[in-house]
Amino acid sequence: MILLYTSENHRVAVFRELTPKGQVQTNQFIIVDGDEALLADTSGRAVFAKLLSQVSVLAPPTKVKYLFYTHQDPDVIGAAASWYTALPNAKIVLPELWVRFLPHVFPPDVNIENRVVPVGDSGAELQLGNCTLKLIPAHFLHSPGNFSLYDPCSKILYSGDVLASLLPPDKDYDFAPSFEEHVKYMEPFHKRYMASGKALKAWVSRVKALDVETIVPQHGAILKSKEVVQKALAWLENLEAGVDLLY
Repeated sequence: MILLYTSENHRVAVFRELTPKGQVQTNQFIIVDGDEALLADTSGRAVFAKLLSQVSVLAPPTKVKYLFYTHQDPDVIGAAASWYTALPNAKIVLPELWVRFLPHVFPPDVNIENRVVPVGDSGAELQLGNCTLKLIPAHFLHSPGNFSLYDPCSKILYSGDVLASLLPPDKDYDFAPSFEEHVKYMEPFHKRYMASGKALKAWVSRVKALDVETIVPQHGAILKSKEVVQKALAWLENLEAGVDLLY
């Protein structure tokens, strides 16, 4: 567990080390404000038991108010049914586009309707304790329904797949040492998985309006420092990806 931010009432932590070797590495993210918590992108079943144990150190399971899912991939929602039981008071927050697919990851006798909070395309705000979190549209990056999560109390952006990196096992690190050293582990993924430069520009324009000091993607290293964040956003803003490279 990496404690990224802590104050008297507000804490943010990332879990980077829980994915079994040989699987696509994933980061899990938790925000605690007062006696309420939000847990993001809980990954698949292989991570569930270890993550639940770690989360319980920061917040009792009954105090987790939200389970936030950026999009629908199995490395995001694969263990949703287990978390539904483990966190009995948590609302499931995810893009409205993917709500109708949720029954595919739950037993047929489980009625989830009263615990689902669908997020419309324009985004939303979530009240967590005394902190108002913002869901930032990240559509087509890479999912057609997708959101990033901004925590203004810590100035941390949880970006989902945007700015993710695929680090080789022998070069894994928690924080990008510099943008110049790190970009080679981001570029192939973004060119293949992101829909287009136009979609990237739209996301960057939204993020530039926020006061972001740290970006935590769903995969790979954390971008910690305004300098690295600004260089990464400038790179993304001019990147050709997806359909730009198709023909």
